[in-house]
Amino acid sequence: MILSHRLSRDVLPPLEKGCPVYISLQEALIIGNCQEQVKFSELTLDMYRMLQTIEREPDPDLNQSETIIPDSQENSQKVGKRENPHKYLLYKPTFGQFYTFMGTAFKELPPNAALLLYMSADGSSGCDKPQDYGAYDYGGIATNNRKEGNDQRSNNKPSGNLKEMHCVHPGDIYPFTRKPLFLIVDSPNSHVFKGIPNLFGQPVIVLMSPVQLPLAIQERCYVKGNLFTLFLSDPVMAFCSICDITDVTADVWSKCQKVMAKVANDSANLLCKSRGIDHVYMQFYGDEYLRLLILRYIFCYATLRYHRGFKDESFYPQSHPDLRGNDIMENALLHKHVLELASILDVRPVFLEVGETD
Repeated sequence: MILSHRLSRDVLPPLEKGCPVYISLQEALIIGNCQEQVKFSELTLDMYRMLQTIEREPDPDLNQSETIIPDSQENSQKVGKRENPHKYLLYKPTFGQFYTFMGTAFKELPPNAALLLYMSADGSSGCDKPQDYGAYDYGGIATNNRKEGNDQRSNNKPSGNLKEMHCVHPGDIYPFTRKPLFLIVDSPNSHVFKGIPNLFGQPVIVLMSPVQLPLAIQERCYVKGNLFTLFLSDPVMAFCSICDITDVTADVWSKCQKVMAKVANDSANLLCKSRGIDHVYMQFYGDEYLRLLILRYIFCYATLRYHRGFKDESFYPQSHPDLRGNDIMENALLHKHVLELASILDVRPVFLEVGETD
């Protein structure tokens, strides 16, 4: 069996007729710096998985497909074959390299287009006496672990305000929120990005990984890739991972994929019909790649929420704006799908039953 993790018609429900397309994904930065993670060439496993996720599977039946590019809130125009988003792959970039490529991607964004920033990296702690919550004092993501020559912390008493040079703080992202931004952070320090303010009125979404995992899961994920990214790229494989399943038959895998199709359809319906969610989600929803990431994020949360081994809030992913509390993430229908998937894989006792509380 050959598995593909690229976008295809089989993994994503179609956009409902009449649903406006506000934004399309055109530029993407994929950044990786996980010290203990498997890598090949200049790609970590997480980077490779995200690269595949935002790539379209070639369709031999469609020689000249059409795509919808946003024109206005009510009207859209059809153009020729949709290209994959333009991608920058940065392995262990310095802060200067990060800012240069972010600026380039930002500059290249056409109107009604979004920039995706994906960061899978180790966390960097904040200063001893934080004063400016959320912007710089609570740390961020270490994109490179190299020490510069003017870093004297090893020789002198460290300053309480001294910060890592090659670290992306939430405040470093603020200038780029002048245009639509979709941010994914997979790191033990991901939660510091949940307070990014909407300073310029443009849509901004942040999907953040759990800040920690149960010990048994941690030992498997450090080397084989982060769990959150695995859910975004291959939900069934991630489901098997947290249930310690290493082998499945082709027939079982096919049944699991059918359940995932139902999960995607029902999650999409819940999202579209909800009146309580922030409108920013619907602004990004029209784009196929971003829609796929949002729906898989919902499945990730539901799966971890009902797994008996994930009993702490820090074990769950977060989003900004928050999707919880809108009868989507905790919906009983999604819970039933999680149990159906668990039954196919013969691990149902690992999950809470409908109505059961941990």
